[in-house]
Amino acid sequence: MPFTLALRAALALALAAFAHCATAADVLERPGAGVATAEGKGSGASEEIRTLELAHNAAIARGDVAVVDRMTRGDFTFITTRGLVVTKAGMLKGLAEGAFKYEYRQIYDLSIRVYGDAAVVTGRSLHTGQEDGKDSSDAYRYTRVYVRENGQWLAVLWQATRELDLLRD
Repeated sequence: MPFTLALRAALALALAAFAHCATAADVLERPGAGVATAEGKGSGASEEIRTLELAHNAAIARGDVAVVDRMTRGDFTFITTRGLVVTKAGMLKGLAEGAFKYEYRQIYDLSIRVYGDAAVVTGRSLHTGQEDGKDSSDAYRYTRVYVRENGQWLAVLWQATRELDLLRD
């Protein structure tokens, strides 16, 4: 696989996992999808983070580069399922070029832990989509880290691990 194709595939996977196109109802209706926090269930900061996760999903689904840009810190890093490191600029470029199209995406089993001005989210995602007209459907476990600067939560790190090839032939 040529390097540019591999990089494009990595960017598409980054966008897929970063996005998690779901509604609040999708998250709350799944068994085991409650929000657990270091500050206690339903704390204000944990609810802000959950809302931010859902807003990320919606922005990725619409391809809204400006919104995703505002939600991520300049030094944002994504570690792909293949161990590749993707910067914020690389992620935004892939989003702007429409490298990945979602047909379905759901997040569930969210755990949100808030530690002062830092938060760690772990969860699971299931998605179906197309990359360059080819199926790119899978299930992932993910971790995202946020920091709060000047009252605003920003994503600084995201890492995804393929859970299983649930939807592949």
